[in-house]
Amino acid sequence: MEQEIFIGYFIGTLSPQEEKTLLDWIDASDANRKEYLALRKVWDMYLLNRAAEAPSISFSQILAEYYRKLEAAKPSRPMMRIRELCRIAAIFAVAFGLGWYIHTRAQRKPEPVYHMIEVPPGQRAKLTLSDGSQVWLNAQTRFTYPAVFDKDDARCVMLDGEGLFEVAHNNRQPFRVQTANREVTALGTTFDVYAYSNSNAFETILLDGSVEIAPTRIAGQTYRLRPGNRLYYDEDARKMRIEKVNTGEYVSWKDGIYCFNDITFAEMTKRLGHYYMTRITILDSAVMNYRCTGKFRQHESITDIMNVVKSDMPFTYTYNKDLNELIINKRIRKR
Repeated sequence: MEQEIFIGYFIGTLSPQEEKTLLDWIDASDANRKEYLALRKVWDMYLLNRAAEAPSISFSQILAEYYRKLEAAKPSRPMMRIRELCRIAAIFAVAFGLGWYIHTRAQRKPEPVYHMIEVPPGQRAKLTLSDGSQVWLNAQTRFTYPAVFDKDDARCVMLDGEGLFEVAHNNRQPFRVQTANREVTALGTTFDVYAYSNSNAFETILLDGSVEIAPTRIAGQTYRLRPGNRLYYDEDARKMRIEKVNTGEYVSWKDGIYCFNDITFAEMTKRLGHYYMTRITILDSAVMNYRCTGKFRQHESITDIMNVVKSDMPFTYTYNKDLNELIINKRIRKR
């Protein structure tokens, strides 16, 4: 498989046909799937390196080195290719770690070193923080975090998008997720935060443990959630509700599945717009309150999802890929 195909898939620029070709290739054999997963790990490391103060290495350079090594290896066997890629990934990881170590040690009074990771449309990422906490990031998410948490202060990270947090327990240091308008505080727990800065919606779903949610900039009421609860807040309408939900449906995105259960079409398109970096406009208000239930794989295109939905509720739409714009024109009445 050509390296440009992998790069295009990771950054979300493939056409539907190119994406289908790659996915068919991945499903064709276990060796292909293993190679793809190995490449995906290198991509995740590249995202971290790009945001850190470490040597600047492009993803194209890494793949070029990988394929150069494969060309030199005779015969080229699937397991040999995977091992070679992992070796390159390990060298890359060491370079990243050494760059950070030299940077921090060189300062007599070290200031906090922050990294930032941005997840492309249609992708997701996973990383482990310095305290052992694990974080999964959804598409179109920007996440900022310290290289090392200060032992004398709270563990603070910043989120613009959606993240699932599995927090390492520490009674002395609360873990705080700061968003544009809300702050979620935990000691050791598992929870999901949906908080895109260009959205009026904020939500937190608690899977395990306990969290507190408070306004970021102004004084206001603090809410404490119980496991299985979802807090949803509409920033524009200033309306809040807490409800019991099936948490698995809300965090299935970390496994590459977007799950929608009895939500309005308007709400579903808002979320899809964030995930696919697409501006979705609904011109026919009759469509907005249609209740949607369904599961879609993350690699499916926005048009694939629209075609599934309109098979049950017929409507017309136009999609401009160059402008990242999708317009729902009107509902078609069934005869």
